[in-house]
Amino acid sequence: MSSPVPPPPYKVVLLGDSSVGKTSLVTRFTTSRFNQHTANTIGAAFITKEHSVDDRKVHFEIWDTAGQERYRSLTPMYYRNARVALVCFDMDNVEESLNTAKYWIDQLAVNGGTDSSVPIRIKLVGNKRDLLQTHEDTRRQEEQEAIEGFCSENDLEQLWETSAKDGHGVNELFDGIVKDIEEDFFTEYYQRAEDARGRSDSLGQLGFILNRREANNNCC
Repeated sequence: MSSPVPPPPYKVVLLGDSSVGKTSLVTRFTTSRFNQHTANTIGAAFITKEHSVDDRKVHFEIWDTAGQERYRSLTPMYYRNARVALVCFDMDNVEESLNTAKYWIDQLAVNGGTDSSVPIRIKLVGNKRDLLQTHEDTRRQEEQEAIEGFCSENDLEQLWETSAKDGHGVNELFDGIVKDIEEDFFTEYYQRAEDARGRSDSLGQLGFILNRREANNNCC
């Protein structure tokens, strides 16, 4: 087998309420801009982005899905074969927003299949981090505890805090996505190589047995 090179594109899907800022997050990443007034997405929006990381370029295929409940039945078709799902919530409305995030995590567990042997990665993204400065210390502590509990209950490694408004954490999020996708690709590559080696060994053993059987049949 040749040296493993992750094939483009890197498919990523964004899930969450219509008010969490998914479109603004994608706009910030793809154009480095922020639009205060963004129309609700209908169905899903498809965006491509060439992104530089570690002196090389990768190609993202991003699906920004609608957050309105009436479009939920359509969403599985958009995250089919995605490598990473960004489940987004509003850090200015933690309790209600996490309830919807839980819905999407459960849906991914049921419908988030891929053609890969490696399951879809789920990243919890808390957007609107810039609004935390308006929260009192007691409120922030309660929200942080709720988020940590949510991550623990849903086996999520960490929270990614972002602000589409000021750009905080956005490029770091997508750099992390590249790392995860490539790690999964290498895992899948070597797993396939090991499987192929096992099949080759089995065929070789079968050939040896058949040759011995034929020799025994011809010896008399």
